[in-house]
Amino acid sequence: MMNMQEIITRTVKPLLLTVAAVVTLALVFGSAHADNKKDDWRIKIKSAAVTSGPRVTLGEIAEFYGNLPPKTVRDLSAVELWNAAPKGRRALTVSRDKLKKVLYHYLGELVSKCIIPSQIRIQTGGRILSEVEIRSKVVNFLTPNLAAFDGQTELDKFMLPDYIFFSDPTDRLSVELNGKLEPGRNNIRLNVVSIDGRVVRRISSSFFLNLWRAVPCPVRPINRLEEITPDLLTWKRKNIAYLGSEVWDGKGGPWRVKSPIGTGQPIKKSSIELSPVVARGDNVSLEYRGVNIRLSVPAEVLEDGGIGETVTVRNLQSKVKILAKVINASTVRVR
Repeated sequence: MMNMQEIITRTVKPLLLTVAAVVTLALVFGSAHADNKKDDWRIKIKSAAVTSGPRVTLGEIAEFYGNLPPKTVRDLSAVELWNAAPKGRRALTVSRDKLKKVLYHYLGELVSKCIIPSQIRIQTGGRILSEVEIRSKVVNFLTPNLAAFDGQTELDKFMLPDYIFFSDPTDRLSVELNGKLEPGRNNIRLNVVSIDGRVVRRISSSFFLNLWRAVPCPVRPINRLEEITPDLLTWKRKNIAYLGSEVWDGKGGPWRVKSPIGTGQPIKKSSIELSPVVARGDNVSLEYRGVNIRLSVPAEVLEDGGIGETVTVRNLQSKVKILAKVINASTVRVR
């Protein structure tokens, strides 16, 4: 059986600590109300935290903001709230309602000064990586790869975990890119790696890559089969992430339009084609080439074609249709 001294030690001491904490906050609260300028303080409870001792303390789960004296912050940080889970167990989840009741027990009405999340997860031992730290690691991993893009790049719309628990302080985070880095949504994998190199946890995440670049756009509507000439184009800054790889870079040619393009619309590769070197109705020289013979006769082109393409022509002397290869704007050839 416990003697009286042990009973007093186990019951009165925690009560005194609780009373002391409440009295301390009461003094701070009263002082804050005495001067409106000093009322600007809050206690923000984290959504995830790590505890190192047998008891969870307020300082381990809270961040203090505003006009609180350093000594008061130290005193409040030392207030013990509940027993920590055994080390090695999964993180403990405490709901907002339960958390509020515990805080009210120790802080009384001053709980109104607390910003309380919907829940808090607490792990005993190890360490925690915040979303800000995770994002920093992802950005550092991706930055060297951005130099390969032509244009201004921007990493945006991260879909990352709010935090990552490490069961051991020596664990580290590595980042893997799933596939080729491209404008638009990209998937990555976050790996929790142990000190011996084993991947102990994998987390799927993603981000959005914006790529801003000047692309050619018509200054007026361009109709089907119309030639694209420099005077018809202006260059506008567009986000390639929303245009895809189909956007035309303005190079090569000569080009003509396969389907109408409106004013200011980015020109896609699928909307243009190489302009024909010869067109239906053109008169050209039809060359016949053999081992010991070379002939040239006039011919009429019956379909459009570019250099190297095969088109149908009509020999104007024999009226016979024949397939010939386009050599240039005035010559087609049959071997």
